[in-house]
Amino acid sequence: MNIIQVCPYDLSIPGGVQTHVTQLSNELVRKNNKVVVFAPSPSNPGSESEVNCEIKHLTSSTRIPWWGTSIDVSVLKPNEKSQILQFFDEFKPDIIHFHTIWNPVMQTQLLWMLPSSVKKVGTFHDTPPDRGLGKYIGANLMKAGAKYYLPKMDEIISVSETQTKAMGADPNSLPDNFRILPNGIDAESAKTIEKESNPDDEFRMIFIGRFENRKGVFELLEIYRRLQSEMLTKKISLKLIGNGPQYSEMNGFINEHSLDGVTIHKDVNDQEKNRLLLNSDLMIAPALYGESFGIVLLEAMALGVRVIGYGNEGYLTIGEKYGIENFPSPGNRDALFALVKQHIKMSAEAVKKLTSKGLDIAAEHDWKLIAQKIEYIYSR
Repeated sequence: MNIIQVCPYDLSIPGGVQTHVTQLSNELVRKNNKVVVFAPSPSNPGSESEVNCEIKHLTSSTRIPWWGTSIDVSVLKPNEKSQILQFFDEFKPDIIHFHTIWNPVMQTQLLWMLPSSVKKVGTFHDTPPDRGLGKYIGANLMKAGAKYYLPKMDEIISVSETQTKAMGADPNSLPDNFRILPNGIDAESAKTIEKESNPDDEFRMIFIGRFENRKGVFELLEIYRRLQSEMLTKKISLKLIGNGPQYSEMNGFINEHSLDGVTIHKDVNDQEKNRLLLNSDLMIAPALYGESFGIVLLEAMALGVRVIGYGNEGYLTIGEKYGIENFPSPGNRDALFALVKQHIKMSAEAVKKLTSKGLDIAAEHDWKLIAQKIEYIYSR
């Protein structure tokens, strides 16, 4: 099949949708499909996610803040529309797969331009905030958007029950063309990385995510500050992987409180991210709200790394299988602090048992399995 994957986000900036699009595209190429990824022009060309197919940069984008996170806004100009129409004539796509199609406004423009013969598939990834003003405005906007876009899709994919409900759909009573299909992970690419030896008296923690309020990085920094004053049996360290608007503020906090062992790693590529993750003991995901699934949890589990975090609705999609005791209520900093201490002291037998459970859960989400299901959706 000739397939176009449309990513509304800059592929040089790490994110769950970007990872989903690139890894799905790679697996579809491995399965002998011809794939082209449509995306905005990268702000940092050397840091684009690795993908084994052509990336067609359609237009520029502007990143704007949006309820504690950010979105890329891009608009196709008349000359860019002409080039895309010419590409449609030459490539003759069978499928165009939109991701978070309501992200303004490039994808909507593409939808209006498509030849009628092209099958339209939409994967919906995001959820509105579950607190504050955004809880009410965001929820209503998403349901209104769903009423407009869902009827225009031949096939609909939602990444979780949480996301499905956010669109106003009932997970127990979905139409024939609507499926709940979780995110996938590419565990194979990380198997070539060698794990470094870890001294028994050292405990290495890691955070991976955007440096913004929604992801709760300051929740983790406060916990680390408290840990430093504890009489722990092991030396601790914390790696923060990502970038975002709170970067300077984080640096100030780390210096002000003399947080030894904390390092920030900006704009790392996928291989370096996996290397840092593989050589960690515990991945902490303190996202407060707005998570639809939690692919970062699966990526850690696939590498044999334990995970804990706040139990927002998206993370609980995985957390309920892994062990809900590892996911206290969002914002319950005392509970998360106690949980970190518990993992520092965890016996080798308990570590092995939890790691094994994580590997089993991750295996269920291998892209080889997920992509096979998506190919079936394409062929319907």
